[in-house]
Amino acid sequence: MGKKKSGKGPQGGAGPADDEDELAEGVEAVELEDGKTKSPAPAPFSFTPAPKGQSPASAGNFSFAAQPAAAPAGGGAFSFNFNAPAATADGEEDGDVDDQDDEEIDKEKLVEEFIKSLPEPVQACVAALNELDDEVSTLEAAYRKEMRELERKYEGLEAPIFEKRKAILSGEQKPDKADGTGVPDFWLGAMQNCSMIAANITEKDEAILKSLTNITSQTLPEETGIGFKLTFHFKENEFFTNKELTKTYFMADASDDPVLENAEGTEIDWAPGKNVTVKILKKNQRNKKGKGTRTVTKTEPCESFFNFFSPPKIPNPEEEPMEEEELEQRQMELESDYEMGIAFQERLVPHAIKWFTGEADDDEDDEDYEDYDEEDMEGMDSEEFEDDDEEEMPRGGRGGRGGGGGGGG
Repeated sequence: MGKKKSGKGPQGGAGPADDEDELAEGVEAVELEDGKTKSPAPAPFSFTPAPKGQSPASAGNFSFAAQPAAAPAGGGAFSFNFNAPAATADGEEDGDVDDQDDEEIDKEKLVEEFIKSLPEPVQACVAALNELDDEVSTLEAAYRKEMRELERKYEGLEAPIFEKRKAILSGEQKPDKADGTGVPDFWLGAMQNCSMIAANITEKDEAILKSLTNITSQTLPEETGIGFKLTFHFKENEFFTNKELTKTYFMADASDDPVLENAEGTEIDWAPGKNVTVKILKKNQRNKKGKGTRTVTKTEPCESFFNFFSPPKIPNPEEEPMEEEELEQRQMELESDYEMGIAFQERLVPHAIKWFTGEADDDEDDEDYEDYDEEDMEGMDSEEFEDDDEEEMPRGGRGGRGGGGGGGG
């Protein structure tokens, strides 16, 4: 599967040129089923579009703490905010990083000045009310901790059920009329029916995901941090030596929307020539003096589901100045990565059979969009409508735990 490019000589005419062969796009020696060639797969991290009328930047309201600590892994809005303006093309920052700190200080001063402007008896009441508010915050933190304990309790109760599911899938447990073959390619089929996940699976990934035997989700122990861990279990295969691949999300103990602080994935031990996250290029270079050639090989990243285990890093604007476009791209990647983790935790793992059969509703967040009747639409400008010819990006739902559909696993 290679392609050759011809070049021009120094004077623009035909002349000696390097021959470049692409040995593999994603992996060497991986045979695709039926020998068919497909169009390029979606990007490894596909962005969930913002609601109509909002830009992606305004819709994804993200906020990251500077140091990893650890937020409740649950449904609801996920917001994040890069805590500094992006750098401009000439290397100077568009605004000063310290400006935001100054704004926070100014706000504190304004509050302080406002309180001082109140009559002393009122100031005494404000102080007492602030103490009561601190007590409420303490109770809210205790509530979140108990919710995590409740998650762990029910995960423990669900564990034996999921073990039975695993036994049926492998053929170890045979229901009536079953022949012991289990359900081949179960997890691959379930993942392909969830658009948020399927958008990241390439044809080369499919060959590996046929070896996937189980996926589990766990709320992190309190001593480890706040967040959740996904574990992907594989039988022996020709692609890598890992028996398990994990993805862990560490969250902040926030009182409002979840705040991602860090994400970690397993380093994959790829077999030689089997790494589907890179493509290997071979280039034949001619000697400048016109005698002989040499072969140079290099690797470049490519689309793959297994990029999920190498999550994008949350930037520190002070250490890693970024241009605005690059910052927005990183924000999209981080949001998409978190959304896919939530899709596994809340939807696919609890109700995998519903996704395998296609019964699970993959469009349940359509209700988040406002309905318009004819009268409303008459007063709208044409610019408010999207072009029907534009390709629709996949969207992932974000409901409560077990949002995959009615019924259990």
